[in-house]
Amino acid sequence: MPRKIPPPMSLALTLLRLVHGWSAKDLAVAAGISSSTLSQYETGDLILTRERLTELAAVLKAPPEKVELALFCADLIHPLPPPAFSPVDPTREQRRVVDRATALAVREVAELVRSALLGEVRQDNVRRAFAAAEALLSRLKARSGDARRDLIEAESELQDWALCLLLCDESEKAAANRPEYSLELADLALRVALRVEGTEAWRSALQGHAWAFVGNARRVASDLPASDAAFAASRQLSKAGAQGDPAGLLDPARRLDLEASLRRAQRRFPEALKLHDQAFEIARPGEAGAILLNKSDTLGQSGDYERSVETLEQATRSIDKHRQPRLFFGLRFNLAANLCHLGRLAEAAPIVDEVRRLAERLRNDLDLVRTRWLQGLVDAGFGRIEEAVAALEQVRGDFRARQLPYDFALANLDLALLYREQGRLQEVKRLAGEMLRIFQAQRVHREALAAVRLFSEAAEKGEVTVDLIRRLQTYLSRARNDPNTPFEP
Repeated sequence: MPRKIPPPMSLALTLLRLVHGWSAKDLAVAAGISSSTLSQYETGDLILTRERLTELAAVLKAPPEKVELALFCADLIHPLPPPAFSPVDPTREQRRVVDRATALAVREVAELVRSALLGEVRQDNVRRAFAAAEALLSRLKARSGDARRDLIEAESELQDWALCLLLCDESEKAAANRPEYSLELADLALRVALRVEGTEAWRSALQGHAWAFVGNARRVASDLPASDAAFAASRQLSKAGAQGDPAGLLDPARRLDLEASLRRAQRRFPEALKLHDQAFEIARPGEAGAILLNKSDTLGQSGDYERSVETLEQATRSIDKHRQPRLFFGLRFNLAANLCHLGRLAEAAPIVDEVRRLAERLRNDLDLVRTRWLQGLVDAGFGRIEEAVAALEQVRGDFRARQLPYDFALANLDLALLYREQGRLQEVKRLAGEMLRIFQAQRVHREALAAVRLFSEAAEKGEVTVDLIRRLQTYLSRARNDPNTPFEP
């Protein structure tokens, strides 16, 4: 004869005890009751109240939610007896089918609810982690370079994954105009990543992420070999940590897209485009536009302006001008620049006006300078020479004041083209002399300095040609990323 089935409260106690690996004897001793009393609780011979179940669960170190789950399971496998007889009652087999379907449905719903709730908790934890990391970042920024490194090594509070990611973000933001600061921030991010606690897979994944930003900072500092080495480390560590980030805190698409920028700087355009496409395939919804924008830069620098415009049109569908105003500015600026390269000035002109308004709204002085530069090129294309000269003179002065030698030189050469076409060779000579002095003062690398010196010598002799200016423009656009590129006069 089978024994009577214990009531749900008793079944829940047995389930909790077994799940936590306790014997009946051990639980009785720990709870300060006799083994027979515990046995009677589990068989139902002694009434077990909800309050007493909770007390015994606490001895097992089972939290309240485990008690709820145990009671739920007990009710599910031992439901209440059916009501009074009805001629349409289901048969025993029909009840079994219903119970099985119920169990499967409840399990599926429970998994969905649990997954959703865990996701909400993770998101809340992420928000809390980044809020705390913002305060840590402020502490770091208040210190000098050496003191920042010492602080990270000394204080475990700063050895924090969210701080590492914030430092990576800050490094990328600084990359365009402050390469040395960008590299400092990326090095700090890596220093943090090396000290973060967690599984080896998680630590490898985080370090791989940080190395990508070190590589990006080295790229903008024109140290392409060191950048290449950093991305090699990033790939190796990211592969080792492939299973280390189940919550998706890191962004592999971003890492791939940063490496694509290095391949672009190395003039390895097919590899860069492949990396852009790989990044786009796995990008999160809000990141696709940035990847397409970067891809358009690669296509533009390779000289494929038509495909660059097509890519920008695709990016339009992924960039929200209200939520991503900086990306939208880049989108419209790049479109106007590409149209200028294609000679489609009538299409470019209204976009340049729009870009100027966007730059004014963003209140970024350098954006305004670059927009003015673009306006000067449009004016020159339409034959508005006085307006073009005025704009380019102001732009090159702004770049000189900001100590951006390559931007200064490229704006200078755009102006030199106008002066050369007007036969104003003395003005070309003046511009060439200023370029040489600035490149010498800022210790621009040897190959680029030699190229500018050749240009200056040609200007002194009155032998500057339009072809020489255009070849020097192409060369300097490449040499700013690769110092070892020789100039072929």
